[in-house]
Amino acid sequence: MNAAPSTERRNYGDAIARSFHLRHMPHFVTRSLRSAQVALSRLRIGPAQFGLSPRVPAEDTFILALYLTTVPEHELYSRGRSFLRQGYRAGSIRIVNLLGEHAARVTAAHEALSIYIPRQALDEMADTAGMRRVAHLACPPGLLDPTLTHLAAALEPAFARPQEVNQLFIDHVINAMLLHVLARYGDGGRQLLAVKGGLSPRQRARAEAFLAAHYAADISLGELAEHCGLSRAHFARAFRQSAGISPHQWLLRYRVDRAKAMMLEGEESIAGVALACGFADQSHLTRVFTRLCGVSPAAWRREHRAGRGP
Repeated sequence: MNAAPSTERRNYGDAIARSFHLRHMPHFVTRSLRSAQVALSRLRIGPAQFGLSPRVPAEDTFILALYLTTVPEHELYSRGRSFLRQGYRAGSIRIVNLLGEHAARVTAAHEALSIYIPRQALDEMADTAGMRRVAHLACPPGLLDPTLTHLAAALEPAFARPQEVNQLFIDHVINAMLLHVLARYGDGGRQLLAVKGGLSPRQRARAEAFLAAHYAADISLGELAEHCGLSRAHFARAFRQSAGISPHQWLLRYRVDRAKAMMLEGEESIAGVALACGFADQSHLTRVFTRLCGVSPAAWRREHRAGRGP
């Protein structure tokens, strides 16, 4: 007798959520790549998920888990055998490739982000960034990654109101995550293509990920240059040559994108949006926004909310 067809709704990139029988989890997928996309799921693991999960079918896809809360113990199995058992602090990460047919034994409630990175997406991002393709992504399990933690925090409003998500902003943040992961955890980091006079692809990826992770802070050029291992003068020239704009202009454009997302996602005042996005005040946001977008923030919000309907 044949089993009845499954009525479970499946989304691209939610393999880990499905393995825990989690449905209706907040879930975002990029739209900026051609060959494959990167997906991000927010997982809330509770007593219903305790025990050994079913195996995730094998595929050449990397899963990066970013723990949002501390979990005292988490055990991973590959092809039926235990191979990694440890706890994780909030802000720590783990990377595995699903070719290992993984399952997990869960004994404690926790929350995590699951970032689904297919091989094709990783290769395309490397090609786009001028980096050599990598065979593996790897890091010590439990490594703290403040950059990914800050980028994840920028997505919290989108998770709170996914029906009002700004896709451009989602693409921007997840792509920044992917560039950071590729530059820091890829095995091709020592074989980057040279860019005469500019930043190496690894340095540019680190710089843009750092800017995106700290977009609301008062970042100095010295901090940014030190993060990339360069002098301030050399970094400023090299960044402009590689990106076509200065680090300050890049940051302002990112802040404007973040402001657009906030104005669509909630009822925060323009003044509140300005402060949350790193502008000095509402007038500062209005000047920059109008210069870059051709309209004021208030006019932009009215126009785009009216266009979305009820």
